[in-house]
Amino acid sequence: MIMEETNVFKNSFGSVTNKRVVLQYKNGTEDIPISQISSISFQRKRNHFLSFGSFVIAIALACILGIQLENASGVEVLILFVLIVFSLFSGIANRVGHHEILISAGGKDRKALKVEFAKTKDGLEFVDAIKKTLVNLS
Repeated sequence: MIMEETNVFKNSFGSVTNKRVVLQYKNGTEDIPISQISSISFQRKRNHFLSFGSFVIAIALACILGIQLENASGVEVLILFVLIVFSLFSGIANRVGHHEILISAGGKDRKALKVEFAKTKDGLEFVDAIKKTLVNLS
């Protein structure tokens, strides 16, 4: 008996049916038969080196600002302040990191789907839908 293809889940990352998964990348799509998927994971990626470096730069700039505060002009203070804030935000962003959806199918790792911070819930729902579909097939 041949089963009809039914839509299980769909969002901005792609769609899941009972026969395949369609991944939506920025530059196109990829169609993967559900029977070929061997593993799926939702991982957080962080860049500790960049995070640490950004915090060190922010501290160094704050020290320079503290030492030169009386002698510096308003423009120099403003530029240093903006650089400190930028370094701090860069350090925080790299410390928090971003998420990726990793799918392994047919013995090969597929291109990772990057999940923006605001779409973390959608990414988790997409991974859960694929996992539920895989469990139902086995």
